[in-house]
Amino acid sequence: MSLSPQKTFTPRKRIFPNVSTPSQFSTPKLVKCLPNLIRTPECFTNVLLETPKAQSKVPKEKFDEECNLSVAVRIRPMNASELAVIGAEDVIRVKDKQIIVCPPKYNHHSTSIDHTFSYDQIFWSVDESNPIYSKQEDVFMTIGIPLLNSAFKGFNACLFAYGQTGSGKSYSMMGKNMCDINDIDSEDFSGITPRFCRELFRRVSDLEPEATISIDVSYFEIYNEKIHDLLASPAQNSSRVALKVREHPVLGPYIVDLTTHTVKSYAELRDFLIMGNRNRAVASTSMNDFSSRSHSIFSIEIGQSKSLDDTDSSRRSKVSLVDLAGSERLGSSFNNEEKMKQGVYINKSLLTLGKCISALAEQKRNQFIPYRDSVLTWLLRESLGGNSLTSMLATISPSSTHLDETLSTLRYACQARAIINRARINESPHDRLIRELRSEVERLRALRQDYERRSSCSHSSINSSRDSEVEDIKLQLSETENKLTEAQQIWEQRFMESRQNQLKELAEAEKYRAELESKVRILKTVNEDVSLSPYRTNFLQELEGVLTNGNEEQPEDDLVESIKDWCSENGLICTYNADRLKIVDHKNRKHTLLPLNNLSLSGYENMNEFLTSLKWKDTGPTKGLSKSEMVSSMNQIYQILGNLQPPESDNNLSLLYARVNKTLQKFETALLGSVKNSKTVTFNLE
Repeated sequence: MSLSPQKTFTPRKRIFPNVSTPSQFSTPKLVKCLPNLIRTPECFTNVLLETPKAQSKVPKEKFDEECNLSVAVRIRPMNASELAVIGAEDVIRVKDKQIIVCPPKYNHHSTSIDHTFSYDQIFWSVDESNPIYSKQEDVFMTIGIPLLNSAFKGFNACLFAYGQTGSGKSYSMMGKNMCDINDIDSEDFSGITPRFCRELFRRVSDLEPEATISIDVSYFEIYNEKIHDLLASPAQNSSRVALKVREHPVLGPYIVDLTTHTVKSYAELRDFLIMGNRNRAVASTSMNDFSSRSHSIFSIEIGQSKSLDDTDSSRRSKVSLVDLAGSERLGSSFNNEEKMKQGVYINKSLLTLGKCISALAEQKRNQFIPYRDSVLTWLLRESLGGNSLTSMLATISPSSTHLDETLSTLRYACQARAIINRARINESPHDRLIRELRSEVERLRALRQDYERRSSCSHSSINSSRDSEVEDIKLQLSETENKLTEAQQIWEQRFMESRQNQLKELAEAEKYRAELESKVRILKTVNEDVSLSPYRTNFLQELEGVLTNGNEEQPEDDLVESIKDWCSENGLICTYNADRLKIVDHKNRKHTLLPLNNLSLSGYENMNEFLTSLKWKDTGPTKGLSKSEMVSSMNQIYQILGNLQPPESDNNLSLLYARVNKTLQKFETALLGSVKNSKTVTFNLE
């Protein structure tokens, strides 16, 4: 194959030297038709903006892997509409990992020289009979498998497809028909996303028994700079309510009220994927009859936990599979205002994405990145130059009729290769410390073994400098092992403290549950509504009037209070009935009754003379207690039991104390139940 003179393309500061999209925003006709389209998105309400000064003060975080954004390009075959154009020809040539764009024979374009672009991977899918033809499976094995490997290591991963509308983005990401279950599962037409999901659950089934994994999925689209949940219920989806974006201080931007589903099998995940594809916004354009008019993001969160050497390690990673809407010129094909509105928002978000890529590619210190200018770039902030291992798939058409769009896409992708992502494993700081110490121990052991092996093979004696080097290595190994032991001891200590706190909380919960059960049992004996105070330790005192059926009214005059005080000082029990006052002397086994209607101290000098003159009756060998007397006695028992409460540090004794309290409450409930329909309960005092 003979090639014309080449010109190697070197990325500059400008990313769109020949793109027509920016000029569309300045067209007077467009601005006149749609004066309110280009504005700050509605989902950015009540969110604080970041500044370059604030970013410069943030300390530099540690990262586990640093790499450039991986870029691949896929060339689709020419379609029927392109072949029908007179003079249309294939202008794309592939050489190793380079794409050469040749000028067409019938040149109506500004360029007349070859343009050469270099990428990480190139998929040539123009002719199936050619040996270098790339199938759907080849694309997935080259791009999808590394993303899955990164996710299982604990890294965040992202893949986004970019290109002109109709260039094959959705076909590469989803398949031939993304709403048909047969095409989704087909080995020939299935795209990267369904193959990624199948391979994910295949690896989950091969995990070790001590490892557990959880998978959560979400699916949403950005349509006209508004976010819509594609997995929402039919009632919510019919209303098309736009969701809001908020920012978490640690996790970063997130979508409020976004539906997240936990899946256990590939079939369940596939059903959610098909449901989301059916809810996507599509429309007919000059390039594609079923063009995606929104940016869709399918997210998979993978949580892993594993037990090793009596320690539990957990990692969590997030995989974002992004299908961007295709860019297209705003020309005569946009014959109505709605399509023009869609095109404006699509080009606006892609233009902002290009600005972010251009700013990240320059790698200037403290340079402001305009993430917030678009919803798409704000949500993909971590994927572009952040904590993620990101890949980009650019799709192009080989036809000379779309040469400008093809060159724009290739420059776009070439600029993205300069972005550097610094990803870290998503794990707890304690797990990270133990992992780093273990790797350091293994490195030092291997270094010592290698040195000793080389020393044993040498016949010359080891000089003093080598001895000191060996001693230094041994000292480093000893210090690292000590740090590892100390970290494990700290972990065990925290584990024991957590266990003690759990036992303490269990004792408190047992005590609280016992009180609630007693409250429920007592309230069942009451035929009226009772409002109990939650601040009383012994709530049974508040039921004293209720348990006596509310028929015992306590007189509050001074004479009755004086009699009550005198009885309390002399060891007597004074209780009230409906119309009389009863005084019981348990010591001498006698009692007396005083009518309340004619109670008076007239004729008596003091209280002793009055009570001495009363007529007392013998109680006999048995004694009858009313409900109020029984409750009063139980209250005294509860008071004594409260004084015997053990210290909180003794968990076993606290649990035993709660059980005793529960048993005593059961006893009280049984007594109340036995006298529910009677006035007194009889005890044998002998």
